[in-house]
Amino acid sequence: LKHCWLKSRIISQRFINLAGGPNAPGMDIERFVLEGPAGTAAVGRGQGVGGGDGRAGRPGRRSQAFGWRHGAGAGAVRVLFRLSVVWVALCCAVAKPRRETSSARLVLGLVVAPGAAARRRLGEGGPKGSAVPQLRAAGNTAIEKASFDETVGGGAGVGQPAAGTDSRSRVREAVGRGSDGTPFLAVSSMPFIQGLEAPADAAAFASLCRLVQSYVEVCCARGATFIADFEGEMPGYGGELLTAAFLATDAFDEVSCSPKDVKVVDKSWGLLLDLRSPACAQIVKHIMESPTIHKIMWGATGDVQSLMYQQAPFPLAIHPVAVVDIQLAYSKPKMRMGMRRMLEQVPTSLLTNIPDKGQIDFDKFHVLNQRAMPLPINRSNAVYAIDDLRRIEAILKSQVPPGRSYKAARSRTLESIFQIAEDKLGLKALGQNAMHFQRSKKKGGVRCQAQAVAILRHIQSLRLRGENITTELDTIERDAAAVLPDGFVIPEDLSFRA
Repeated sequence: LKHCWLKSRIISQRFINLAGGPNAPGMDIERFVLEGPAGTAAVGRGQGVGGGDGRAGRPGRRSQAFGWRHGAGAGAVRVLFRLSVVWVALCCAVAKPRRETSSARLVLGLVVAPGAAARRRLGEGGPKGSAVPQLRAAGNTAIEKASFDETVGGGAGVGQPAAGTDSRSRVREAVGRGSDGTPFLAVSSMPFIQGLEAPADAAAFASLCRLVQSYVEVCCARGATFIADFEGEMPGYGGELLTAAFLATDAFDEVSCSPKDVKVVDKSWGLLLDLRSPACAQIVKHIMESPTIHKIMWGATGDVQSLMYQQAPFPLAIHPVAVVDIQLAYSKPKMRMGMRRMLEQVPTSLLTNIPDKGQIDFDKFHVLNQRAMPLPINRSNAVYAIDDLRRIEAILKSQVPPGRSYKAARSRTLESIFQIAEDKLGLKALGQNAMHFQRSKKKGGVRCQAQAVAILRHIQSLRLRGENITTELDTIERDAAAVLPDGFVIPEDLSFRA
């Protein structure tokens, strides 16, 4: 009510100005109502109107009478207009005819900010038929997620013709399920998951990509929130992301940046994209660089580094925006909380049929520069990627961050992304990894060797990018190679052993 009343004050002032009020832009409405147009014009001239006492800013009786008559009319207009705006806002807020719109915010936004700002809210000048500006103008906070059911069936608003029998059969061939039954669509132009057939030809893959792009466009228009997670080999400057997994969720309030209490358990579809495919990488780029799709992640640093600077098998050059790394809300600046430890605080009812975290021993393979997830990946590795989405969502639904909001985590995530963007060669990250490596050398073992391989891959990635290797980097490289077997070499193209 207070917000609407203050907004209506501005509206009424503009209305009176447009309806024949004072000519001076930005004139104080209180002075106009009390003194009237003539009295206001006399202010500061040192002479009242109609026999005033001559003091600056004090009108005479005739001006006061004239101002009172006009002021009373203006005052009535102001009060009635403010009451009407508050009444409209309350009616819109109470009625809530659709989940996709917040009419009160739309009405106030359009009236208070006419002109260019209002045109931007209405989407003028944008692509014809685009639903994004209108939906964003409506202040959408309760997202009705797009589902693959309506997309595959040619649902309204998707922008694609209804899928035929062949399209549905192709989709069914690419569908898998997580441990808890979560369906996911695997998208790749080549053999990706054992037991799931790859598209028969380029046309079939292009059709599948158009289907996914339509779904992403709907999510962009509705301002959806995705749980996002990436799997691969040694994510970071010298690593390689293999899969990108996304799952739409209703458990996050984009406006307050806080978790929402969701009563209904929703089996949303998941996406599992093969990042070896340039077409899939473009879809991931669309999602991660979209400011209207909010991405919730856990431990995003290494993934963001790979998205920005990964070189093999081809450069990704993806610059994420609208990301919230919720791990930062529960971690100290120099010590991150692991997901396994965090899941100990999550109710088991939210993790039904989802196995414990930590199925894959990555270090065991990475010490040999070998893939921990051989290609095509087996079903257990694919399910591992989808299960991580459910684990993150379970944390989001059940845990309350400090201050009951993830705003601080969002700010820290943004700061982290800026730092990664500035550290193009990853020298700061390399220095930190070298420091951790020196500490682990005292204990030795597989973990120490895996860190050494990560350092060697990072430096080799700089060579692949055409950067000069300084003496300091050469020293770090030789120090890391000393803990590995003789003759151990990272391939020039950063490839992993099968």
